[in-house]
Amino acid sequence: MAVCVLIIDDHPLMRDAVRMTMDTVAPGSRIDLAASFAEARRLLALNTAYDFTLLDLNLPDSAGFEALKALRAQYPQLPTVVLSAEIDRETILRCLDLGAAGYIPKTYHADVITHALRLIASGHVYVPREAIDPRRDANEPIRLRSAGSDPRGLGLTDRQCDVLRLILRGLPNKLICRQLDLAEGTVKVHVSAVLRALGVRNRTQAVIAASRLGLRMID
Repeated sequence: MAVCVLIIDDHPLMRDAVRMTMDTVAPGSRIDLAASFAEARRLLALNTAYDFTLLDLNLPDSAGFEALKALRAQYPQLPTVVLSAEIDRETILRCLDLGAAGYIPKTYHADVITHALRLIASGHVYVPREAIDPRRDANEPIRLRSAGSDPRGLGLTDRQCDVLRLILRGLPNKLICRQLDLAEGTVKVHVSAVLRALGVRNRTQAVIAASRLGLRMID
């Protein structure tokens, strides 16, 4: 399945490696490259049709979480997946808290990164094992328990499935209301039902659970 992707990373070798991997896992995709956050902004101003972005946390003009915060604020409906050398659980969970639609450690084996990008390109969520259990081997391939990629297998209604997919893309309640043309109170009820079905307490835990279950953020 071809996708439209923006890769934001200041390391040429990494950009090229990710681009080549995306060409393999999603042939025919449009892949744009940005070496800085300023360049990424220019590309985003020209193209609003990206399916997702792959973002390095440490850019020359935007260090730490600043670029992620800015992307989530300015382009809340665009899924942003972090691609970073940082592997500590605190950083991963912080990115998910800020609305990242996934996290891929650069330190992983090439086969694991390829697996992660294939999941992301097909609309799934990828979260590394360190976010779930820091004792896991970083290069251990993830074997997802099948949920048929369909959240209805959790007993959710069609509307609750819509809400879950938007949660996984990082949208806050107000934008979910706008996207689905629902009252805020109704969305809150659906969000509570989704969290209960996943057996979690918050959105960050929901993203992690979705990764483990193989659920999709894109229908």
